[in-house]
Amino acid sequence: MAVINLVLAIVCTASESNVNLPGLIPNLYPLAKANRPFLFKRLVVAFDQRYAAHIQKSKYTSLADDFVVYYLRQELQALIDMWRATGNLTYLQQADEVVFKAMEDAKSNQRQLLWHNQSRGSWPCFFLKETEKQTGGHNQICDFQGASGFLMVADALKQSKYEGWKEIASFVEKNIVEKWLFYTPSIKPEHFQGPDSRIYLLAALDTSRDKREHFATICMDLHKLGYSKYSYRQWAECLTDLYIGLRSDTSELPPASWGLGRYAPSDWGVVPRKSTGGYVWYFVPDWKRENKIAVLDTAHANRTVWLATKAYYEGYVDKARIDSFINTLKKQVWKPDKNPFYFANFIDGSDIPYHDPKYGDLEPGYKGHVWFGWHRLAAYDNIVKDIFLSLAYDLTNGGPNMSLSQNKTMENAPLCFYAWGARLLASEGEPQVFP
Repeated sequence: MAVINLVLAIVCTASESNVNLPGLIPNLYPLAKANRPFLFKRLVVAFDQRYAAHIQKSKYTSLADDFVVYYLRQELQALIDMWRATGNLTYLQQADEVVFKAMEDAKSNQRQLLWHNQSRGSWPCFFLKETEKQTGGHNQICDFQGASGFLMVADALKQSKYEGWKEIASFVEKNIVEKWLFYTPSIKPEHFQGPDSRIYLLAALDTSRDKREHFATICMDLHKLGYSKYSYRQWAECLTDLYIGLRSDTSELPPASWGLGRYAPSDWGVVPRKSTGGYVWYFVPDWKRENKIAVLDTAHANRTVWLATKAYYEGYVDKARIDSFINTLKKQVWKPDKNPFYFANFIDGSDIPYHDPKYGDLEPGYKGHVWFGWHRLAAYDNIVKDIFLSLAYDLTNGGPNMSLSQNKTMENAPLCFYAWGARLLASEGEPQVFP
């Protein structure tokens, strides 16, 4: 607790530079019990102000072009958190409108899907220029990350007994899931029936861990929403076992009982670290170093932690798995001795206390963003909760106690921190509930 008290003491000294935001009681920690109602109001107003500016800047932007839908997932996450935090349906309605605009933009942007220069039909497209020659501009990362956000909204709409959720879920199944299931001509509908369907699923999905983690959450949501055309529950279980299953070391193969054969990925699972009680896990093979695999960076690891917390909520894994991810964040990723809001570039931390390698050309700590997966751990641990509340408060002052990182510089980061902080503080915020 000494470390978190240090964090709160540092943040307490920040000047409330934005005079348009509600103030807190002076001479008390921002997270003191008496201050929490005022902090909640401050975060809500900060969100509303920033979101209004965001909408003004992006109101003429197509949501089907150039990674826009990729980042839209985080905007939708923030809007749902604000709806949960305040009970104000305006936020959920805005999320609904944004999703329908994204779907309409994609439908208006029909493009041929190419497989080795052969057409696989014309599909709504969230276009990415860098994949135009290969696939006609279609790509799994934008499709899957966007779809995971769409289904968050569909689930929330259904919980609220609002119409529109079926249109969203059906769009995802027909125009995203089926597009990629049958991208390869040799794969037929009958291949996705029965216990061997997961083999064909792995053949259809890109091998990158992050795309498959997104697809796992898509399967969870479609199953939950009552869709049964495909084995969504079985696929969700398979992908969850693969990417947050336990392995002893990087040489261990997946259990033979899984029957994956040559489709078993080399970067499967998470490896327990005895010294911290946390995990280390890996990405696709590191092509820069022959025969090596890469420790995941903190940014991409958001998707693993989101999958883990969602899987726990939906009953796919036990609480012990979440506790180890909490240890990963507190004992490997978070480095308060460097800065109260410093998160390392890579999830393995370091035995050298002050060492944190660069991420490509990005400086140490710059890629350590924690606002669309890691943040969910605050629902299960009070220290992590206080870290995120303190970080959100610091951002309302411009982030004077934060080192330069994507937690501060990315467009949707403050929105997500404000919304999540408000949800953590709200009596009806239900932060353990998905979405």
